[in-house]
Amino acid sequence: MTEATLTATRTKLLWLGSWPPPPNVVQAAGDRWEMTGADPGRPLGDQLTQAPVAVVALDDRDDGRALAGLLDRLARSATVAVLLLADDAPTARAMLQGRRGQFLCVAADAPAEELAAKLSAAADLQPAIAALRKELSTAPSTDGAARADLAELDEQLRLAGRLQQDFLPRRMPEVGPLRFAALYHPAGWVSGDLYDVSRLDETHVGFYIADAVGHGMPAALLTMFIKKALQTKRIFGHAYRIVPPDASLAELNADICDQNLPSCQFCTAVYGVVDVSTLTLTFARAGHPEPILIRADGSPVRLSSPGGLLGVLPDATFPLHHVRLAPGDRLVLYTDGLEGLLGRFGDGRRPDATATFAAWAKLPRQEILLRLTERLECAPPDLRSEDDVTVLIMDVERG
Repeated sequence: MTEATLTATRTKLLWLGSWPPPPNVVQAAGDRWEMTGADPGRPLGDQLTQAPVAVVALDDRDDGRALAGLLDRLARSATVAVLLLADDAPTARAMLQGRRGQFLCVAADAPAEELAAKLSAAADLQPAIAALRKELSTAPSTDGAARADLAELDEQLRLAGRLQQDFLPRRMPEVGPLRFAALYHPAGWVSGDLYDVSRLDETHVGFYIADAVGHGMPAALLTMFIKKALQTKRIFGHAYRIVPPDASLAELNADICDQNLPSCQFCTAVYGVVDVSTLTLTFARAGHPEPILIRADGSPVRLSSPGGLLGVLPDATFPLHHVRLAPGDRLVLYTDGLEGLLGRFGDGRRPDATATFAAWAKLPRQEILLRLTERLECAPPDLRSEDDVTVLIMDVERG
């Protein structure tokens, strides 16, 4: 058999992990599988349609956010995934508990023979999954009663979206030199994004932005839980205490874990408090895109801070960080839907949000939000963001 004939008879196998794959994966693939690595410059969904089986190396990458998105993408595809679980990946293991999807799990260091058996089982499952999806896609159109039910559901979602937006701040507080502005753009009637800004006392302002993993009503309901559960201030009779951001996120995380929600119900967040008397920002981050601080001279700074997804590990911690602000500084918080809105370069890479906001450093905050809104409304269909987009800007105005 020639090499060309052998390649043509192989089943495509997509490898999602660092290249080259480990020896046990290469040996398991053998001559039966034509294994290729995922191309970061191409949409993953397009690559999954060409591969009936994928092998995925799971670790606690990117605070779990990228992992959650990857699992959701795999679950929405017809591809059967063999998941390689590392021993030191508690977040990945926790996120898989109870998650539904065409997944087969195996230890990352499993022998090649065991991996080969998993790949064979995945190949046996794939035709049945593909047939079910085809049957669903070619099912007869709904009758009049079903269409009425869908119309009623659509109206209920529209009303739910209106109620959800009522939980957002109607007017941004102005405390000392701090001024806020926000863009909130759900991908559908309801959103998995949430933000809030509140005056905690005469000299402190608290603000946060959160993003529930997933879309639709489950994500929207989780944002409502976050709105009620996140503690910013405790009142004791005639006294009060402002809750530090690290404690707020730790308590919120424990509350979400205590609810025993489905495994897909995780979220990311950044919560910060500014003392306007000293212009000190105190913040903690939970798996969310890093805040961008644009200094008065236009130089950008990424505010890095460790912290995993909320709702995964009940004992997770979210370290506290302090940053001294100055007049003319700007802080930008955003959800990851913004990254899709910024488009792609010719080689498939996404523009850096830090560079984008640094280039807009001299623009008024409302002008920035207007430009983003125009992109949302005027982008061609293939470049429109499929995710909710929320941006929160805080300016420290000069006196």
